[in-house]
Amino acid sequence: MRVKKTIQGLCLIGAAVSLFGCGSGTGTGKPGPTQDDTPSSHSARILGKEQVQAVLPDLQDVPPGWEKSGASRLHGAAQDEGTLASGKQAYSATDLEGVVGFGIQSFQTRAQAIQGYTEKKSQMADAQIGPAQIPEIDAAFTASYCIGKNYCSTSINLRLDSVYAYVNINTDGPAAADAKILNSVTRMFVQRIRQAQRGQSPSAKAA
Repeated sequence: MRVKKTIQGLCLIGAAVSLFGCGSGTGTGKPGPTQDDTPSSHSARILGKEQVQAVLPDLQDVPPGWEKSGASRLHGAAQDEGTLASGKQAYSATDLEGVVGFGIQSFQTRAQAIQGYTEKKSQMADAQIGPAQIPEIDAAFTASYCIGKNYCSTSINLRLDSVYAYVNINTDGPAAADAKILNSVTRMFVQRIRQAQRGQSPSAKAA
């Protein structure tokens, strides 16, 4: 689906625009037990700045041949957003002829994460929205859109307890993103987040 107007409020990773973390503040943010009034099947830690940084995949964690596209960005607490920490890292994937972005936002409570996830989905109302089948997540959706003829993006957006996260592939269009690779690296990212929420060091790598 082609979107002829710019999607307001949506942040994008790419050369032209920056995906995720718009308006994030700075601070430290410390982890602790999950707080909220919403039940969950997982006993998860809230992730602070150090855990968020560890969750972002490094070169040895992504498929061979990928190269970092700029330095990772890490932000501390932003009280107006209810976040403890957020981060993002982009990779140039020559096999996909595009840029793959990983983003994570850790909220103070699960209820705030639900609200943040819902707001992200509403911001993408002009995109083509669909379901996502990813293990170990609480909620997920896919979003695909193009701006003009020269920019297309496909993403998987996730909520895991008090975390909102995404993985996306941005291309010069109009070629569609490789669904198999997008699903594979998303599952790896989810595993790394869950490992951190269990108090473990994130170690999952792309298959």
